[in-house]
Amino acid sequence: MSSTLDEATDADHTRRHMTTLLLEDRGDKWIVTQGGVDIEGKGPTAAVAAADYCRRIDRAE
Repeated sequence: MSSTLDEATDADHTRRHMTTLLLEDRGDKWIVTQGGVDIEGKGPTAAVAAADYCRRIDRAE
């Protein structure tokens, strides 16, 4: 789930988005998911799993 924040200015034309990632500790690994997205990241730490998730999202474009 993501939402666009209307905080863009005429000077920089920045669009900001907010999203929620679910980080799940399964003991031996972390799983990262996002509602409505059929991709998950995995790793030994939450940070590694989140980075894995972001890489997979980037490749899916």
